[in-house]
Amino acid sequence: MNVEVYLTSSVVSEEDVRGRTVIVIDVLRTSSTITAALKNGARAVVPVADAEEAGKIASNLDQSSYLLGGERGGEPIEGYHHGNSPLEYTPEVVSGKTIILNTTNGTRAISLARSAEHLIVGSFLNADRVVTFALEAGLDVTIICAGWRHRVALEDTLSAGLILYRLWNGKEPGLVSDAAHIAFTQYQNDKDNLQTTLSRCNHAQWLASRGFEEDVKFCFNINALPVLPYFKQSRLIMLHEPKSTGQSSSSPGNGQ
Repeated sequence: MNVEVYLTSSVVSEEDVRGRTVIVIDVLRTSSTITAALKNGARAVVPVADAEEAGKIASNLDQSSYLLGGERGGEPIEGYHHGNSPLEYTPEVVSGKTIILNTTNGTRAISLARSAEHLIVGSFLNADRVVTFALEAGLDVTIICAGWRHRVALEDTLSAGLILYRLWNGKEPGLVSDAAHIAFTQYQNDKDNLQTTLSRCNHAQWLASRGFEEDVKFCFNINALPVLPYFKQSRLIMLHEPKSTGQSSSSPGNGQ
């Protein structure tokens, strides 16, 4: 299994994702919000690149069936129902709803990967579930870190490193890309003091300074929400664990 890593999404092309299992990571906070919303009963999450796309989708839905969520520059978007805090998307809020999500970094990264064979969303919250899917799919893997402000985000890199560490059973293969080596090595170096390192991340400190400290703590919980957001028919749904018959209630297919 070949694994490529992009430490930001700024240079990702369609060719980089075609025919592969793609894992998009935006720990703070898009990946975590999507995972929490689906775990708490949302029907689906529709990731959009901008407000115009969000408006077009919303105009075709019954107003009672959806919620608009997202942020720009870390702050909730005026006129939207909710921001980008995973703690907002409780069962009482999201049950049975479609969430149209528009964020600065994460949903844009997802939009770049729509031509992947399998497109899933990863974070600390569901790392092992992501690894299990990637191994079962058996394809080459691309990990896309959304980054922050068009730069590398340490929390995304460490989450990618955790996924690589478990994909590779703790041992780096003989030949890997530079970016994969960086992510794996960084995680291996920091794993014994991971929470301390994460608390020092620039983005984490910035969010905490603006009152989102509880969000930050939530997003750094490893395997707290072992569910898998899977992109299908332009939306993310929760892919369920295979049943004993070997069938899944949401069978993987092309992410188109």
